[in-house]
Parts: sequence; structure tokens; C-alpha cells
Amino acid sequence: MNIYKLNLVIGLMRRIFPLLIIAILFMYQLQVLSQGIEATISPNSVSTKPGDREKFSLTVFNRGSSDIEVNGIRLRITSRELFGVPVAVYLGEYAFPFDKPELVKAGKQKVIERTIEIPLIPFAGSFDVEVVVETTGGNASTKMRVNLLYSWLSIAFLLITLLIAIGIIYVILKLSLRRVRRGKIYRISDLLGERDRYHKLLKELEGRKGKIGEKEYGELKEEYSSNIRRIQSELESMLPGLQDDLAKLEREIEDINGELRKLRARVEVKEVKRGEVEAEIRKMEKLLEGKRKRADEIRDLIRRIKGL
Repeated sequence: MNIYKLNLVIGLMRRIFPLLIIAILFMYQLQVLSQGIEATISPNSVSTKPGDREKFSLTVFNRGSSDIEVNGIRLRITSRELFGVPVAVYLGEYAFPFDKPELVKAGKQKVIERTIEIPLIPFAGSFDVEVVVETTGGNASTKMRVNLLYSWLSIAFLLITLLIAIGIIYVILKLSLRRVRRGKIYRISDLLGERDRYHKLLKELEGRKGKIGEKEYGELKEEYSSNIRRIQSELESMLPGLQDDLAKLEREIEDINGELRKLRARVEVKEVKRGEVEAEIRKMEKLLEGKRKRADEIRDLIRRIKGL
């Protein structure tokens, strides 16, 4: 039984082995053929604009032993500098197939003239371009440098990018400022809560004066009173800032109220229809409500700081 299986395996190996040899030789032949193809491009450095048409001379060397056909080229573009900033970004691959293949005989070379429309890349700067030449015998590549000048496309993209960046910075700063303001409100609320706790402890201390030693009573009273003075001093240092915030909010509330009254008056005299300004009125009323709530919150804090 074992001898039968062994003979079966040997038979299979005899059939598969020649196929493996043929496959290896075929891959090796392709590799040799591909290595025998070289390419250069002229000019290898240009200054141009997206959308412009540039004429190039592509020289393909076939150092192999079989004829090949050139089917087209692909451009792989990587930035060296964008808008004056040195940054490497892969911008993609652009294919330019030939309408008719170009024959290059074995051991010969051929110059292929082509006019290429520069891809609409929305950047200005310098770029490394790998030119991949596609042939029936494998691919060859060469490199060139392209300097893209400013165009309407790059200027528009730059302006849009700047506007987006400014908008993001504005939102971040606004959120940060709001967080700082809310942080100040939270800090004052925490201090007021701590001050109230020490007042409560002092009251409890007075109620139990006869149940604790005189020395302990004096030390605790001084500790609680000292903490109250410290907290009150910090609160009073924040009071001018709160009063300024309240005054600013009151001015903004008055301005919004004035705009609302004027807008409603325009509706009353039929200068505009209410339906045309309804959305704007709702937006202003919502803004007004939010500012009134913040003003009431600050007034309450000011009263508590002053002990009113």
C-alpha cells in the first residue's frame, strides 16, 4: 500500500515538475525583457500651468531580443514644494494611453513625440514626476521635474484654503474664549460653595462651643475665618471682571432689542412682510434669550459675592 502511494506521488511530481520549470523560465524571460527596456524624456524640467499643453520627446530603448510596442505613459506626481512650503504629498497617477501603439524593434530605439495637457492640479509649486512607459515587454520609467506656476485654479484653491483655515481658527478661538468664560463662572461658583461651607462650619462651631475645648474652639474658628477671608478676597478680585462682562451683555441686549423693535416697526408700516423676516426675528429672539440668561447668571454671582 505504501509503495503504491509512493509511486503515485512520484508520478504526480514528474508531471508537475516540467510545468514548474516552464513557468519559472517564462517569468525569468519576462524579467530579462523588462530589464532591457529603458526610457528618457526631454525636456526633463519644465515650468508650466495646469491645463497648458506641453510637447515632450520620449525616447524608448529596446535592448531586448524581441520587438515591443509602447501603449502609453502614466505620470505619478509627488510634490516637493507647495505654495513655497517644502512638503512631500503624493498627488496621484494620471494615465495617457496612446491612440496607436508605437513599435520599437529589438536592439533599436525610437523617439516618440507627444503633446500632453498638464493635469488640473490646484497647487502651485515644484513636483517630482515619475514617467512610467507601458510596453508589451514590461514597463520602464524615467523622471522629470515640473514647476507649476500660479494659475486661477491654484489662486482660487489657496484663497478657499485660507478662508477655511481662518474659519477654523475663528471657531477654535471662539470656543476657547467661551470655555475660558465658563471656566471663570465655574471657578466663582466653586468658591462661593466653599465659602458657604465654611460659614456653615462656623455656625456649627458656635453651636457646639461649650462641648469642645477652648483652645480647639479658638484654633478652628481662626482656621475657618481665615479661609473665608481668603476666599472672599479672591472673589472680590474677580468682581470687576464680572461687572464688565455684565455691562457688555447689557449693551448687547439693548442693541438686539433695538434691532428687534425696528424690524417689527418695518413690519407694522408694511415696509416688509412678516413672513420675509420671521426667520431673522426668531434668530434674534433666540440670541437675546441666551444673552439674558447669561446676564441673570452673572447678576446672581455678583449678588452672592457681595453677600446680598
